Amino acid sequence: MLAFAFAFIISADVLSYYYLRYFRNKINWSFKKYLDISSIREDFSGVLEIKNESAFPIYNLKINIETSSESDLVFVENNQGLYETSLFSKKINLPPNSSRKIELTLRGKGRGNHQWTGFDLSMSAPLSLQTLRLDYSSTNLPSFKVVPRVLKLNDLKLKSLIQGYKNTSKSLFSDESSIIGTKDYENESFRHIHWLATAKENKLLAKKYQKVQGDLYSIFLNPVGEGPFHLRRDMEDLIEYAVSVCIHLIKEGCKVELWVNYSTGQKGLLRIENDMDRSQLKKIIESLALLDSNGVFLPSSRFYDYALSKKAENSLALVIGTPPEPTARNQWIHLKI
Repeated sequence: MLAFAFAFIISADVLSYYYLRYFRNKINWSFKKYLDISSIREDFSGVLEIKNESAFPIYNLKINIETSSESDLVFVENNQGLYETSLFSKKINLPPNSSRKIELTLRGKGRGNHQWTGFDLSMSAPLSLQTLRLDYSSTNLPSFKVVPRVLKLNDLKLKSLIQGYKNTSKSLFSDESSIIGTKDYENESFRHIHWLATAKENKLLAKKYQKVQGDLYSIFLNPVGEGPFHLRRDMEDLIEYAVSVCIHLIKEGCKVELWVNYSTGQKGLLRIENDMDRSQLKKIIESLALLDSNGVFLPSSRFYDYALSKKAENSLALVIGTPPEPTARNQWIHLKI
């Protein structure tokens, strides 16, 4: 009996080994995201598909997915979205030659380019004598870009600043010698009324002029505190505010360039030049999303000495964060301390 039991255990162990080895290349997975970019505290979903390409069923296949930190990226596992965890685990059964789709809901807790740090599948042989664990941590696991939130700006100072700068700017906002059409009359000067079109349409219409130059702003984001290498505690708030200001100004038809007190290595300070292309907003948001608090920052004095001297000509300087020392040479407006 002992010999029989021993032979049975050895045989079962050998069979388990070959059974699991057979499945090693028969299990495949893929993950599809619905969105490539999401905002902080915004939920986004994707579908994980597990395939069993063998002629045998798989029971109790365990899926384990891990993220680096609960402060970066988490899984949301209930309908109300209240339960957050950095570890997702689930057991499934797969019939022969079948697949199973699992919808995952994730939430970005901090800006940056986050990634799954661990992904593995494990299954047990019959009688649970051996376990097969397929670890995919060394492969290119899915990444998720989380960008700063866009705030709703009810800032009267910013609105009055834009209107005031339009009225006092030396450059023309529109070229009155170049008429490109008509528009509804909005209490403009009488000389702007298009009398011929008004008579035709039987309603007041004004001339629509070609814009030759919008307002030009240089925004300086400085998250460095009073000390030379001290980052401010409200760095995330400053980043969100800077993104919101840029979006607001661009929507108003203004030209915007952004300077950030952050070194990009050989390229020097992070600068996003003014560009009327729609991709500028994307560049601003993605660049600020990837700011690393462990990166290289300059003392405020060095940052402003260089950036203010290189800013776009005739642009109005708007400062967000720690301001420069006041001087007669440089004119700027402090938006947010």
